[in-house]
Amino acid sequence: MATWDELRRALARLLEQHPDILTYSPDLGGGEAGQPPYQIGLVPWAADAAGELWRRFGDQVDLRVGALPYPPGRRPADDVRPAPVPPPERPALLGPAEAGVELDGPAVVRSGHTLQHGLLVRDRSGAGLAIATNGRLTASVVDPATGDQVGGFAGWQTLPGVVFRVPPGGTERIPLLIGTASVDERLGYTVPPGDWGVEATLSLRADADAPLTREHRRRTPVLPLTITA
Repeated sequence: MATWDELRRALARLLEQHPDILTYSPDLGGGEAGQPPYQIGLVPWAADAAGELWRRFGDQVDLRVGALPYPPGRRPADDVRPAPVPPPERPALLGPAEAGVELDGPAVVRSGHTLQHGLLVRDRSGAGLAIATNGRLTASVVDPATGDQVGGFAGWQTLPGVVFRVPPGGTERIPLLIGTASVDERLGYTVPPGDWGVEATLSLRADADAPLTREHRRRTPVLPLTITA
């Protein structure tokens, strides 16, 4: 109990300084938090804060910064928290006869932070498109030279089930979430500043009520992303 009370006070002080620093933690307003290690998630830019918690609480905390465990290389015994990881099989590339896509203006974001952007999708099939989302698309950050995923958004998302309709020959703007949490330990906890790329997966349906199968999933071409310091 003493350890949890001390940790709860430390987390509360962190939140006073940075209200968005935690992505998950035990209920800070409750009483008991179970047995340690206590699972604590921090945003990708919060490695310094994670270091302070680790030095103070050690194995009493199970820390994740963005998508990766803290300290670097640590492998939690029981880790069920969300992280942006590459799918086991990448969807096929969106065909030029199906749709055209482009970003709704230049995409520029600070390393370790998140950008709310938009993807413009134009129907080229002549039949219109129905694109299933959770209210927005979530981009993967990729190395434009190799196409390998290096980062993305790390955190919880709601699943309201929103279908965006693109009329035949028309264009629709779909909200696009671009996160810069690194999934490559060699890069650290954030994708570093530089010229990168983003891609998103479109879940295409014949109509809004059609079942989703692997054949309906198409990934966009890699689009330009600038990450700043």
